Amino acid sequence: MIRLDIPNMDETIRALTASLQHMPKECEIAVSRAINRTLNAMRAEAIRIARRAYVYVPPGRLFDQLYLKKAQRGTTKACLYISGRRGISQYHFRPAPKFPGTKPPAGVSAQIRQGGTRKVYQEPGYSKPFIMKKLRGIDFGGYGVFMRKKGVNNFHKKGRKGAEGLVWKGVKMLFGASPIQSLLKKENQQQIVDKASEVFPRRLQHEVNFQIGKLAASGKMR
Repeated sequence: MIRLDIPNMDETIRALTASLQHMPKECEIAVSRAINRTLNAMRAEAIRIARRAYVYVPPGRLFDQLYLKKAQRGTTKACLYISGRRGISQYHFRPAPKFPGTKPPAGVSAQIRQGGTRKVYQEPGYSKPFIMKKLRGIDFGGYGVFMRKKGVNNFHKKGRKGAEGLVWKGVKMLFGASPIQSLLKKENQQQIVDKASEVFPRRLQHEVNFQIGKLAASGKMR
């Protein structure tokens, strides 16, 4: 797991909240709101980086892997966590062909990275990649890209009589890279941190001005 913090946060807070120091409640509200808006901007930047790198980024999954520890009133402990998970089914990376039936001589190819070349994954002792529906118990799910181990009876039944399920043996589904991998590069992490450096002072100044405006409108600040 990788942790990314907002740079120079304490110094920025001291510099931009001087006009609210005698109003601790309003100061805390301004700081926590600015921090959390900045964290949201960092997460959005991370998603943009991943989508530029890979052909497919599943809706929601990457968002779940970017965990925000948000600021609460009275504390500035906040950061963005990046957690890695298994890759995504290769079927989502523009496979050719996309459906069973047509069998290219080299096997099914896929394009993982934006602007990258098509590749056919091969492994000694296994068949060429092919398209097949995924097994889910006794039913079939969506499509996937698979390889079959040579010389193995690939399907057999397992379970009590009347409730048998098909089990694969020697068949494996192929996966492409997880989009989170693009965020493991130091230059991409620095890009996220740079985004925080750009957003945080601007958001904090906005929130401070907003709180001052509220106080002035209520007659609590002159």
